Amino acid sequence: MTTAGIGDVPDAPELAGATKLFVRATFWAAFSEEGNQHLSVKNARNGNIKVAYNELHIEPYTEATVFAKGVFYKIIVEYAFNVKADESGRLVPDGETPELQADSEYRLSAEYPTFGGKPSTPVKPIADIHLRDPFITAGPDGYYYMTGTYDPNDWHNTREIHVYRSADLSGWVDLGAVWVYEKQATWQKELITDGSSPIWAPELHYIGGTYWICYSLGWGAMAGSILKSTTGLPEGPYEDVCGKPIFDYIDATLYTEGGKVWAIYSDGLISELRSDMTDLKAAPEPLKSVSGEQVGFEGCYMMNIDGLYYLFSSSYCIHFGADGRRYQTYDSFYAVSDKLEGPYSERRLLLENGGHNNLFRAFDGSLFTTAFYGDGFSERPAVAEVEVLPSGLLRVK
Repeated sequence: MTTAGIGDVPDAPELAGATKLFVRATFWAAFSEEGNQHLSVKNARNGNIKVAYNELHIEPYTEATVFAKGVFYKIIVEYAFNVKADESGRLVPDGETPELQADSEYRLSAEYPTFGGKPSTPVKPIADIHLRDPFITAGPDGYYYMTGTYDPNDWHNTREIHVYRSADLSGWVDLGAVWVYEKQATWQKELITDGSSPIWAPELHYIGGTYWICYSLGWGAMAGSILKSTTGLPEGPYEDVCGKPIFDYIDATLYTEGGKVWAIYSDGLISELRSDMTDLKAAPEPLKSVSGEQVGFEGCYMMNIDGLYYLFSSSYCIHFGADGRRYQTYDSFYAVSDKLEGPYSERRLLLENGGHNNLFRAFDGSLFTTAFYGDGFSERPAVAEVEVLPSGLLRVK
């Protein structure tokens, strides 16, 4: 049995003279063992525990609640305990501090869990290519295709969109620059007037018998649009579909279902596209969690897994190390809904330093996430296998 303190006494003048206090504490916990944890609240009265289980709604904790090993769960505890005033007049527990009890060891976080300055699960680089925001898709011809922000030594001048091909997620062949800013940009140069060429986060999608690339224009524009392969081949050539920006911010992705295509960009703005993919059909609407919290602030991706909609996004997170120094991670998050339009669950961490990622199915049915940071490497495309738990939660293997 392990325990940990789960809340401080509020310091509020209106509580003066109180002898009993009711508290609602919210935190995240990850347990070291699978199964039921026989949760309880020590040193408190009427402890009521709820769990954001299955991520679609909050359920009361029961002895039937099963926790996966190493997965963070949002825990809500409501309890009452006796208090008294200390010498300064501040209320403190009259007795031992209330604590959460569980069968196995666990980690607590008062905020969304993003521990450590490296990936929580090792990811494996798949190519020595200087690439950020790697995007991989399994093509209908039995090959994997990859693109991303190419050779970003200078974020103001990434210039080109490259497409790579592999039969087995290794041994990638560069099919060349399928779109070059200096040669093919027209209206884009009207938005970016300082002579730079920031082409960011391209994605390659096979829709309607051909390939489409949605891409972003970075500093100076912060917009995006779509290219279409005129041959149906991933190497193109590609043409601009509409001669103007379609998205008013970066990091657009495409999601298809039932013959329709939706665009999602920014921090989760969504709109169906016209059938010819030349523009949005209506003003975008935000995809929201039940609390209104963002899943991330950029890098969205959507996937339907076993009838549930998984919205992925990325955020920078600031942490304090053991030495008190601040450090930053660029993390991949996801949220779940049973409807495309939401509402979505609270966000859950998928991979520390996973960054702007996408998920894809391998030809053998395995599920993978992309990343571009890991132990001993950075800004190189990498993958890690993802497991779908019976509860609908995701876990990187």
